[in-house]
Amino acid sequence: MSILKQLEEPNFKATKSDRVLIEYIKENIEDVVYKPISQISKESGIGEATITRFSKKMGYSGLHDFKVTLSREISGLKNRNIINKSIENDEGVMESARKLFDSNIRILENTFNIIDGNDIEKATDMIINAKKVFFIGIGYSGMTAEDSNYKFSRIGFNCMSLDSSHDMIMMAALMDEDDVVVAISHSGETDETVKAVSIAKANGARVISVTEDRSSRLRDVSDVSLRYFSGESILETGSISSKLAQFFVIDLVYTQVVKERHAEVVERKIKTTDAIKLYNE
Repeated sequence: MSILKQLEEPNFKATKSDRVLIEYIKENIEDVVYKPISQISKESGIGEATITRFSKKMGYSGLHDFKVTLSREISGLKNRNIINKSIENDEGVMESARKLFDSNIRILENTFNIIDGNDIEKATDMIINAKKVFFIGIGYSGMTAEDSNYKFSRIGFNCMSLDSSHDMIMMAALMDEDDVVVAISHSGETDETVKAVSIAKANGARVISVTEDRSSRLRDVSDVSLRYFSGESILETGSISSKLAQFFVIDLVYTQVVKERHAEVVERKIKTTDAIKLYNE
């Protein structure tokens, strides 16, 4: 039996908490699939353990499995694919191009509207004064971490990017109060990233998080939280819009760093650029 049918007629004896959760899911049917369990728990008033048990009663291994299946059902009903919620399978190339363009513009506009200038300035100061900056992230966020590391390294900062859970934990154990971690996670709930950050903080390191604008464990343990807007569903994970928002936020911090250390970073950028040119000759 499909999830949508079970939400109307559960094939198990639903408790009072189950019924509350069912109503919450039905009222947030398209949004719930990309919300972390902590947010679902907070908004529904149902404990995380109960939410996990409910997913298993529905016949799934856990909440993630439940949400993936629900996303597929919703997508199938609306003839949508995994790229963007507005894309139809039978539409033309240019229509899809316009929708993707409009979606990306909307993401950047909404991200701009929630930027906190004070947090950007705090993050800038932390990076400028750090002995070493570690950019960390798993999966698609790891790509953003690698790009950020390259960007700041080119202007002379002592940086490192980490996208392996083993390396993240190992390096976190060696950090101290002079180090800064820039932790990138779309959901803010990636276990490997949260664990590494917790170890780094225990050693005195300061943490800048880059996450979607929602409550999360990573935001809770950060010294500075940089937020962006995305709104992608679980099946759209890794879309260009969420990466664009991540790049935009980090690029804003980079811009502030360059503005505050203009003379020295320009000199360093010239040196690294000349060295690359010489190497390629």
